[in-house]
Amino acid sequence: MKKYWEERATLNAAWYVDTTVDWDAPDMVRFFETGRRIVAEALDEVPPSVAPPLGRGLAVEIGSGLGRVCAALSERFDRVVGIDVAVGMVSRAHELVARPNVSFQVGDGTSLRPLADASADLVLSFTVFQHVLRPSVIEGYLAEAARVLRPGGLLVFQWNSTTGTTRWWLRRSLLDLLQRTGLSRQERDTNAAAFLGTTLSVARVRRSLGRVGLQLLDVRGAGTLFTWAWARAPGG
Repeated sequence: MKKYWEERATLNAAWYVDTTVDWDAPDMVRFFETGRRIVAEALDEVPPSVAPPLGRGLAVEIGSGLGRVCAALSERFDRVVGIDVAVGMVSRAHELVARPNVSFQVGDGTSLRPLADASADLVLSFTVFQHVLRPSVIEGYLAEAARVLRPGGLLVFQWNSTTGTTRWWLRRSLLDLLQRTGLSRQERDTNAAAFLGTTLSVARVRRSLGRVGLQLLDVRGAGTLFTWAWARAPGG
């Protein structure tokens, strides 16, 4: 997965972060404006059961890409840390988001280290978990979010909860095989397993959050590719 995203960062980083931009000439002003819209959906346009983060100290983004969401979060939080598995994404993000309260780190693909325990007011992830190959890795990130959140901290994330995990896995395996063998090659390699990712049911996500001590507050878009969830750390 890390190799795939390193290659995408070199090939066309903006398009692989947001496939709605123009391949040949991405509008980067519009690209960064979508970061504000994503943050507004995550923090402002929320279900009634969701209260905003208790603090405004540190926000963490899982899978920060070119930093569009981190840039938007920097207008709301004292400090923002973006973590991404691709060195190329992190390097470009440093160039594109030169703000004193924003930093980017290369992650190991499974954790949020070296972030300290109980240090973050918000952990956010958008269009990242849907590309992760194994459900256990997503669940590991949920556990890591629980570790780094302060009491009362908020986790907001988007993932793919379409039904039929086995059917999804079989389809992904077939498309990936056809892509790798060249029998049915998709020009931009979006049939690769590392792009298609995996699916998790809302019920499994609920159980995973409960095991790590996070309370699931609400879910929007259940059963779709763009499912949102809000969860809170106890206390605060």
